[in-house]
Amino acid sequence: MRHRKLLASLVSLCLALPASAQISKDARFEILRTVIADQAAARVALPFGEDGVELSDSGEVNQEKLDRDLRKNGQSIETGKVVTITDIAFDDDRIALELDGGGKNKKSFLDRVQVGVGMGDKTAPVGKEDKTAKAKGSKIVVRFAKKVPPDLKPDQLKDILNPLLDFNKRTFMKTGIDSLPVEFQEAVKVKEARIGMDRSTVLMAIGRPDKKFRDPSKPTYEQWLYYLRGLRARFVTFEDNVVVEIKEFEPQ
Repeated sequence: MRHRKLLASLVSLCLALPASAQISKDARFEILRTVIADQAAARVALPFGEDGVELSDSGEVNQEKLDRDLRKNGQSIETGKVVTITDIAFDDDRIALELDGGGKNKKSFLDRVQVGVGMGDKTAPVGKEDKTAKAKGSKIVVRFAKKVPPDLKPDQLKDILNPLLDFNKRTFMKTGIDSLPVEFQEAVKVKEARIGMDRSTVLMAIGRPDKKFRDPSKPTYEQWLYYLRGLRARFVTFEDNVVVEIKEFEPQ
């Protein structure tokens, strides 16, 4: 009798606890596969800082916090700028998306740039000092009223982000080149990747890669592979969302 009462109490306690349902692994993978490295145009000015612009799952922007962060941290992304989603983190009731690196202070990319083209060529860092570059990019945090839906689709997430980001490429690609630094505008027009470009600029210049490679021990590292004519291949290596190495290989 005593054991039955204890069992009944445990069952009642379990039923009273809130469910800990999270987004499913399949849905998470599909969002990561589809949304990371995708481009969009900023509909509003976005600030520096790691906290991120807060957006509800119904599309309401925390305007008070946004205005406060813009005054305190300054503007990182101007209205209309084409940005790239460079990272996505999932939690029970929120999804955090980094844009162009996420607005974090990081070491200067010059300290990690490697110059070299061709198989067997030696590479060497360009930067000589350990410097800290001003943060780039921004962050958006989508907060859900309850839990992140277990079957959330990439298009549904983009719809939620619509008040802040415009994913319609026809509306922003025409003006995207004009927003680039002068040294990259001509490169994009002739479809060339250059050291110092970010992911969004590389996508504009030479399109999506055929494959992507990541190293779990180096979270800021990513390498893109492009297959070229005649069994040639091009590797574009990023660190902190900036191209630090471009190498082309061809059969001997």
